[in-house]
Amino acid sequence: MASTSQTIKLISSDGKPFSLKQAFLKKANMLTQMLTDLGFSEEHGNFPEEGIPLPSVEGEALERIAEWLTLHDAEEPNTEEQRQMHRFNRNVQKEDVALFDKCFPRKKLANVINAAYYLEMPDLTDTLIKYTANHLEGKEAAKMAEWLEIPLKKDERKKEAEGEGEEESSDKRKRADA
Repeated sequence: MASTSQTIKLISSDGKPFSLKQAFLKKANMLTQMLTDLGFSEEHGNFPEEGIPLPSVEGEALERIAEWLTLHDAEEPNTEEQRQMHRFNRNVQKEDVALFDKCFPRKKLANVINAAYYLEMPDLTDTLIKYTANHLEGKEAAKMAEWLEIPLKKDERKKEAEGEGEEESSDKRKRADA
């Protein structure tokens, strides 16, 4: 059955439904290709009424993507030539910064990045890369790890060594008590 509405329904991996404007499909190459392969197209005005499951995209990430698409509703997708011409321009719009700053803890930002890659959204991917690069530029490894909320290797080794030291002390106490 075809839908004559102007929205398309997506279902995230955690079962959250999202209704997006059909026009947003121009910015998500994977969805466009998948629907075309299944015989749906904007030209024919036939899109599935049931939701399209996205098993690799969590609801919160899809929510951020929907917000980004809404912020950039009036913009046409950039061509590959435009992306190449502006790839060294690291400016990120204030609205995008505010949107991605909501992705905290950083694992949420990683989920949005992974979803943008999965959905093949080059404009969003470029923006996310620039956003991340701007936050990491000029920082030492410890500050980068702090912003990314990941432990440094040396911190992990130190923690492991402390854990081993505690086990040895515990073993010595057990032997002394025996």
